[in-house]
Amino acid sequence: GLLLFLVLGFVLRLQSRGPGYCLGQYRDDSERFTVVINTFRRPDRLKLAVAHYAQCPGVAEVRVCWSESAEAPSRATHPGLFQYTTPVIFDVHEHNSINNRFQPLGDVKTDGIFNVDDDMRVDCRSLEFAFQAWRNSQDALVGFNPRIHSPCTSGKDCTYKYVHYWMVWWHGAYSIILTKAAFLHHKYFEMYQKELPREVWQHVHDNKNCEDIAMQFLVAHKTRRPPVWVQGKYRDSGVVDFSGGISTGSGHKAARDECLTKFAEWFGYMPLVVGNSHVQAAGTWAPYRAPGAVWEWFHPL
Repeated sequence: GLLLFLVLGFVLRLQSRGPGYCLGQYRDDSERFTVVINTFRRPDRLKLAVAHYAQCPGVAEVRVCWSESAEAPSRATHPGLFQYTTPVIFDVHEHNSINNRFQPLGDVKTDGIFNVDDDMRVDCRSLEFAFQAWRNSQDALVGFNPRIHSPCTSGKDCTYKYVHYWMVWWHGAYSIILTKAAFLHHKYFEMYQKELPREVWQHVHDNKNCEDIAMQFLVAHKTRRPPVWVQGKYRDSGVVDFSGGISTGSGHKAARDECLTKFAEWFGYMPLVVGNSHVQAAGTWAPYRAPGAVWEWFHPL
C-alpha cells in the first residue's frame, strides 16, 4: 500500500507543472539579467555557450569577454553567433588579462550579471532560480559552486588553505562562490578595477588564476556578509579537459592556497565570511547538500 502511494505520488508530481517548473515572465530590463561569458581560444565551446544562454528566458543580453589577439567574430564572419533574438555583444579588450572578465560593461542594461565560463552550461530553470535568489541578496555573490578556506591558527606567519567541496559538504559551511557560474551586481566590476588592492590585481594578472577569490574578497570586504550557495543543475565540460586548462594543472591547489594567504596580507585581514545557508527550490524532493554535478566530489578545483 505504501509503495503504491509513493509511486502514484511520484507520477502525479511529474505531471504537475507548479510554480517551481514555470519560467518567469519578464516585463523590463530591471527584471532581467546579462550573461557575461568568459572565453579564450575555444570557439566550439563559445558557440555552444552562446546558443544555450541566448535562448534562456530572462537574459537581456549575452556579452562575450574577448581578450584574444585575433579579431572578434562579427555578423559577417560568424553569422551563427548572432542568429538569436537575444542580442550578442563582444566586448573586445586590447590586452589579455584574466581580470578582463570583471571589466565594467559599456551600456549595460541590467544590474544583475551572470558571470560564466564558456564550458559551464547551467540549466535555464536553475539559472532563473539563481537570479531570483540574487534579487533577494543583490549585494552578495550568488552561485552554484561553493568552496571554503581553512581558518588560520598559526599566529603571525599565517597561511590559509583552499578547501574543496568535500569539506563544504562535511561542515555545511562555505566562504567562496566560484565565479565560473555566479550572479553579482554590476557595481562590483568597477570596484574590482578601481578599489581592489593593486597587488591583488597584479597577482591575478601575472598568474592567470584566482580572479574568483579576488572578487569574493572584494565583495566580502564591502559587505561583511557571506556569499549565497544555490542548488541547481549544470554541466561543466572543462572538468575533463586536461589540455592545459588553469584548474587542471598539478599546482592549482597550491596556487589557490597562496592566493588566499597573500590576498589576506594585502587586504590587511581575512575578509571572507563563512555562510551556512543553502538555497534550494521548495519543490525539491531531496533536501540534502549535494553538488549540482557529480564531478564536484572529486575535482581539485
